[in-house]
Amino acid sequence: MSSPGEIECREHGTARATYVCRHLPEGRGRGFHQAVVPDDAETRFPDAWCDACERVRDAEGGWNERAQAGAGLQVLCSSCYLKARLLNWPRESVLETELLIERSLSYLEPRQELVREKYRLDDHKRYDWDQDTGQLIFSNAGSPAVVADIQFVGSVSTRTNTWLWSWANTSFLEAVRAQVRRVRAYGDEHSLLKLACAYWTAEEEDGWQMSAVAAFLLEAQGVYRSPGDDHFTFMVMTDVRWAQ
Repeated sequence: MSSPGEIECREHGTARATYVCRHLPEGRGRGFHQAVVPDDAETRFPDAWCDACERVRDAEGGWNERAQAGAGLQVLCSSCYLKARLLNWPRESVLETELLIERSLSYLEPRQELVREKYRLDDHKRYDWDQDTGQLIFSNAGSPAVVADIQFVGSVSTRTNTWLWSWANTSFLEAVRAQVRRVRAYGDEHSLLKLACAYWTAEEEDGWQMSAVAAFLLEAQGVYRSPGDDHFTFMVMTDVRWAQ
């Protein structure tokens, strides 16, 4: 028996229920528009529709009876949703994303090396991050040595092999993810799936790449990765200094 908000998919078994227009499940290259409400529980899988439905919605001035009838919302499991999104998202954005990642890595690499060597980050015995202060602290024998102001970028789950942006993760306080919303805004403006969408299939390398993009767009000094039992948490360091 499926729980509320879940469906049984023939291909993927029990999964979260999502809602898309009738054109997306079997479509390819039809465009992908999504209704994202900040911090909503469904941000990972917002209702979605194609270019044709968007034209009708725009002409009608919003979702009225005629626009909804034309869209004919259907239920998909979350895995089918991710597949439909990938197939229908504008293909030209793939190259633009790759170029942005390349540019971001070129920006980050020398800065990462500089901050690592200058503050001897590999030599400190312990690190701790604190959401309330928005700081990452490297210490030795209980004495702080280096302090960095941080913004959480997102996390890679090694259990589900997925990426989740910090702006869609309410376990992070707003103060330590607010700047990353600028990365999302850039993704929305340029229709870049990996930046505009909260949740997608990913590996650890994707976490480094998205963190590099965030560092580039936010002009950060470096990136840090914090491992957990079944995930990696990524953050950008916006200001690094010796502890007073």
